Amino acid sequence: MKGLFVVFEGLTASGKKSQIILLTEHLQKEGREVVKISFPNYETEIARLTKRSDIDPFTQSLLFAADRQHYQSRIKQLMEKGAVVLCDRYCYSNFAYQNVKNVPLEWLVELEKNVIKPEIVFFIDVPISVSFSRVQQLNIEDFTKKEIVDRLQTERENLERIRGIYLNLGKSQSDSTKWYVLNGEVAELSLHEQIWNIVAEKLRENS
Repeated sequence: MKGLFVVFEGLTASGKKSQIILLTEHLQKEGREVVKISFPNYETEIARLTKRSDIDPFTQSLLFAADRQHYQSRIKQLMEKGAVVLCDRYCYSNFAYQNVKNVPLEWLVELEKNVIKPEIVFFIDVPISVSFSRVQQLNIEDFTKKEIVDRLQTERENLERIRGIYLNLGKSQSDSTKWYVLNGEVAELSLHEQIWNIVAEKLRENS
């Protein structure tokens, strides 16, 4: 049985994590082994270095890329044994979030040209206003919530640009990776049904 590598991308509070959980449960009911990973992987020292405030965007980009490179053999092993790998953020986050810091997109793409390419990328698209609204509704400490909202407000213009970069990336299809830009404002289960239909079709193709 062939494995499958699926990446989820989106802005803060787009609903990525909820969709990964729903897809995991559905796949497991179908008898598939599912492994969830996310980047940055802050369990590694490489990823933790990216949080330093004295690091320039180019160095930060290199660290994010190194964090992913460190995990490539693990992804390959999982795919070879037939697992479905669901990834919360991948190299595309590096492309979008670092490009707005004036790191050239071509350089970022070249930096990660050798990573394992996912077969499917889901970009869960929501307007910036929806992202803000959902953060304010989160069941987390008020201080943490205020901190996130303040940061989002400060970075609003950049977030609009980041969303635009993602949407442009979604137009650039390749033979190995298929992008799907999905409306993150629809009902959670309706969105899951769209995602499941796409994944199920790909699994049938791979069987």
